[in-house]
Amino acid sequence: MDENLRRRPECDWYTKQPICDNTLDNAQLETRCPLDNGRHSDASGPLRYSAGKLDQLPAELLIYILQQVDIPSLTGFRRVNRRAMDLVNSLPDYNALVKHCPNIIRAILSVQANSFDCRTLYRTLSTTQCSTCNRFGDHLYLIDCRRVCWFCYIFRPEFFPLTTKQASAFFTPNLNKRGKAVTSRQLLHAANPPSILSLPGRYCTAWGNEGGNLARKRLRLYDRRSVVHNPAETGLPKLDKTTREPRRFMAIITAPYLLDNGRRVDWGYFCTGCREEKEEETRHFRIKYTKAGLLEHLAKYGPVEETPRIPGRFMHATPI
Repeated sequence: MDENLRRRPECDWYTKQPICDNTLDNAQLETRCPLDNGRHSDASGPLRYSAGKLDQLPAELLIYILQQVDIPSLTGFRRVNRRAMDLVNSLPDYNALVKHCPNIIRAILSVQANSFDCRTLYRTLSTTQCSTCNRFGDHLYLIDCRRVCWFCYIFRPEFFPLTTKQASAFFTPNLNKRGKAVTSRQLLHAANPPSILSLPGRYCTAWGNEGGNLARKRLRLYDRRSVVHNPAETGLPKLDKTTREPRRFMAIITAPYLLDNGRRVDWGYFCTGCREEKEEETRHFRIKYTKAGLLEHLAKYGPVEETPRIPGRFMHATPI
């Protein structure tokens, strides 16, 4: 932990909300997708197999190539043999991801998120800002690997993915060169926009550890921005239920900030002084901060103190 934050009393911040958002964080990923990283580290025996022609490439070029591969394909290659496993395990970006955020790897494999590569994922997690606002993006939108904050994935149209039926409606059926009819669904598959295959389970915000809306079937969900030219003007239902809309949660997982070249990680902090606040632009109980961001926030709004009239309630001592 940063030394300046360590000096602050722990009552100034907390790391977990008493609200269950039922995103992929709550999808039992460790059970669904156990990882074997670290279980086959015995290098005493000789390698029986090679990586074929890949072994003829210079090490730097081989690392560069493997980092351009999506996580599901990279994991498949890693299973080929011991040599392939060693090659993938030698990637610095991959190692940092497995060490600090294995659940993100599990989620990517579980929902078959293959529209971005290992390097893109690492670079995204090495940034802090939400892709559509100035807040800390403490979540990851797995369809196309974008950082996003709670406010944006709940309310912005581009984080409301389309089902296959909805996405197909934006493609016009026609005839191919041979005069054969091509359906809108075939055109959608040919366009191959970023998509995931959702997991069955409960989604949507709920107070406590249970609740949420049950989704029994897996859905192919497409990135709205890749299908619709202007997500804000078309393709949205007349009633967007936001926190009660399961599809807004099916591609979301909590994401840390990787710093110091992947050696350290910052999962973010909530401000205790804002626990009762609902000013979306400045102070809100849903706003999460990096360590540096929290220190700036406390410097701006003042230290956190317990209110004398209401024990257990904390507020900023010098609010603006």
